[in-house]
Amino acid sequence: MNSKLKTKKIAACAAALLLSLMPASNLFAQSDDFGIWTSLEAKKKLTEKLDVTFEGELRTIEGVSQTDRRSLGVGMSYEFAKWLKADIGYIFIQSYNPEEKSLKEYVGDDELGNPVHNYNIDHSYWENRDRLYLSLTASCKIGRVKISLRERLQYQHTHSALVYEDKYRYTFDMLDPSNPYPILPEDAPNSDAELKDDKHNTVLRSRLTAKWDIKKCKIEPFASIELFTRTDEWRTHDKIRYRIGASYKIDKDNELSLFYLFQDNHSSKSPALHAIGVGYSFDL
Repeated sequence: MNSKLKTKKIAACAAALLLSLMPASNLFAQSDDFGIWTSLEAKKKLTEKLDVTFEGELRTIEGVSQTDRRSLGVGMSYEFAKWLKADIGYIFIQSYNPEEKSLKEYVGDDELGNPVHNYNIDHSYWENRDRLYLSLTASCKIGRVKISLRERLQYQHTHSALVYEDKYRYTFDMLDPSNPYPILPEDAPNSDAELKDDKHNTVLRSRLTAKWDIKKCKIEPFASIELFTRTDEWRTHDKIRYRIGASYKIDKDNELSLFYLFQDNHSSKSPALHAIGVGYSFDL
């Protein structure tokens, strides 16, 4: 079989397998979000086995209408052997939290019999995060396909933040004793500022990646699946991230990558995410 045709078939099969792993009920649901991820990476080789990397990233949600995350990071990697590499690094992250409504006490039913609750509305805000990580990556090559497994332990500190909050509290129509239904007072809401406590969490990120080295071609297709597991909740995955794309080697020092990403946030309040990503990396 022609080697190029064989490589294309491998890539197509891998893509089909990756997409088949995604829960069909979550694919392109109306409640899903869409965003753009962009990154810029600079790498400097200090020794034959030691590298230092600087990276900046910008992510959006709701298409491109709202910035979701901006970050700057620095890391170092050391190659113990051709098949084994270690990474350590720090990332400073500013993360956007959209407006959120939270129900409080049940106070009764409306005229149609629907339950009525007191509720709060937290305004949107930005929060700062410090992230430290340590990872090991093992890899092997099967023909022209490179398989790698990265296990990353990630610690994150989310700083406290002052959030503006509107509190809606229902009362009863005291002027009409025959009307028992809750009503919202005219002077509602009662607005106040609330301090969100700082948080700490540790996550294990397991990522399996396959890359295809096409002979005499600067384009390298890739596909990956990544599991996020909180170390205080070993029974379940916090989220699963699927990625498929390709990188293009412009020259020996510059590379461009393009990918599609699907993220299943099945253990959080966030909707599933579809994203298109563009990355550019260069050697210093």
